[in-house]
Amino acid sequence: MIDKTMKTKANIGIALVITFAITLFIGIILHLKNHGIVFHPRCVLKIVHWISGYAMTALLIIHWTQFRKMLNAMKKKFRWFYTDTWLLIILFIATLLTGSVKLLSPVKIPHLGLWHYGIGMAMSITALIHLLRGLPSWNRMRKSGCK
Repeated sequence: MIDKTMKTKANIGIALVITFAITLFIGIILHLKNHGIVFHPRCVLKIVHWISGYAMTALLIIHWTQFRKMLNAMKKKFRWFYTDTWLLIILFIATLLTGSVKLLSPVKIPHLGLWHYGIGMAMSITALIHLLRGLPSWNRMRKSGCK
């Protein structure tokens, strides 16, 4: 039973990485409009960005519930990972909020898109650090589920 749980956690982790990559890549493509580079169909790219971003949010909530006890236990021994993870959570919430306001606001809010992009880039850097530090554990979980 434990092996199946570990494999499920690993699968949630890989799905989170995939939705993160899609959201990041399309977000950068959408931002290029500010630099005079426009990809079409832009409306489809926006929809895919929103869907993958909200899917990433759902997966992140699952991931958080799976690992929050472990994160608290690691607080003293793995201070950098603990700090990076909390920074990631804060930046993720800020990115989610600015993106949701941008999406749902009936009026265009000046510079909100740039704030969303900037915070999203900072979040992406902390997510990559989190991912690189967490890969050894993810690999152990993935292997323990395979027989």
